[in-house]
Amino acid sequence: MEALLIGIPFLIYIFLRIRLGNDITPQEYDEIIFKEGVDAYKSADYLTAFRYFDAEVYEYPKSSTAYLYRGKCHYYFENWEAALADFEKSMRLDNSLAETFYWKGLCHYQLEDYNLSLFELKRSSRMYLDKNAEVMRFVGELEFRKADFESAEKSLKIAAELGDNKSNILLQTLFYGNIRKASS
Repeated sequence: MEALLIGIPFLIYIFLRIRLGNDITPQEYDEIIFKEGVDAYKSADYLTAFRYFDAEVYEYPKSSTAYLYRGKCHYYFENWEAALADFEKSMRLDNSLAETFYWKGLCHYQLEDYNLSLFELKRSSRMYLDKNAEVMRFVGELEFRKADFESAEKSLKIAAELGDNKSNILLQTLFYGNIRKASS
């Protein structure tokens, strides 16, 4: 009898909690708050987006999304070190964003630090569960640079299976021989 008195209200509470709970992630919530800046970034108005997120970083210092988008704007302006600092700050605030690892890897790639770039891009690919063709192509390119040809071929094949045409071209030219054979 006591179990029913405790159990039934508890089950009602759990049911209501699930039905009325907040199903939105912190990043989705931030993107709603920063809709103006995100729209400016997506429409390739990087200067407006940068100004917006630069102001929002001071207003919302604990928002990893604001740092992520400000870092993306820095990346577009080819300010690699500032972008890297913003991506690191974003990762310190929320290390569950695969996109942050991807952009951080691209910054290291632009700075020609290929080992760190490969490390960050592999972390990103694990978070995307190897379902992002761009990430897998970059991983394949970096593994090829490090002369790890088997892993490079495997990564490029995964990217090609996901529909990346650049990976198909790289596979054909790097591993399957040139399409046009040089006449001797």
